[in-house]
Amino acid sequence: MIGSYVAQDLFAGESALDQILKINGEAYTVVGVLQEKADSEEGSSDDCVYLPYSVATKLSFSADISSYVFTVTNVDHMEEAKTVLKDFLYEIFLNEDLYNVTSLSEMLEMVTSMTDMMTMLLVGIAAISLLVAGIGIMNIMLVSVTERTREIGIRKSLGAKRRTILQQFVIEAGVTSSLGGIVGIAIGCVLTSVASGIIGFDASPSVSAILVSFGVSAGIGVIFGYMPARRAANLNPIDALRSE
Repeated sequence: MIGSYVAQDLFAGESALDQILKINGEAYTVVGVLQEKADSEEGSSDDCVYLPYSVATKLSFSADISSYVFTVTNVDHMEEAKTVLKDFLYEIFLNEDLYNVTSLSEMLEMVTSMTDMMTMLLVGIAAISLLVAGIGIMNIMLVSVTERTREIGIRKSLGAKRRTILQQFVIEAGVTSSLGGIVGIAIGCVLTSVASGIIGFDASPSVSAILVSFGVSAGIGVIFGYMPARRAANLNPIDALRSE
């Protein structure tokens, strides 16, 4: 039995039934073609050949088969089938450590668990990076407030209100972090294109991901820039004018 990809690749335009197929120099007669499942692509489930058990062991030069695949007619009987197989194998080996029975649903759950763990790890790394970036912005704004104390005093003496000073420094912090976010997004897009070309898969950042990244960058600047802005807004005009 051969898959639809093998039939199209070797017997294009002809019926594969009763055709001769050679494997390792041995001639075999094609008695059937499997129904197409994956668009007959190379490496897919359509790219396969089914042989009798005895022939497969002969080709592999070994009579040892390390794994078997069983299917159930109804997925609702999956656990029941596992129990039957485990009981059968236990009667033979008398030791549960010598064999393992796993269903595709369990394997899927395992992969999902690993994916969730990796996601949480990446989220943690991103959170630490944002915290460090926020602290850096806050320190820069504190230095800026210190260096511009006299300027703040002059503005307040000329009638600038507290909320005006607060808005000015919050906006400056937001713009600073937003510029950093734009640079990071640009670098990420370039690296994604390079990686997709090297690995061979199509990967491109979505518009929603870009907007979320920019929003988080701007938000971090506003949040961590609020304390320096509040400090600037609360300065006493007289004390600010006396500073050098």
